[in-house]
Amino acid sequence: MVWGCMSAAGTGELQFTEGNMNANMYCDILEQNMIPSLRRLGHRAIFQHDNDPKHMSESTTALLKKLRIM
Repeated sequence: MVWGCMSAAGTGELQFTEGNMNANMYCDILEQNMIPSLRRLGHRAIFQHDNDPKHMSESTTALLKKLRIM
């Protein structure tokens, strides 16, 4: 599985994982990769993800609220 982010300013970090990703892995990836990528690319970004269960889990929603992304 690969997680990545992009903007008009360029691309962020790519994160490779083995096997299936769960909500905890997704939250770890967001914390470890999304924030540093946003800092490098500039803060003018729109965060998007689909309705996959790991994206809509309670832990992911709580993290996004804590990070003031949602």
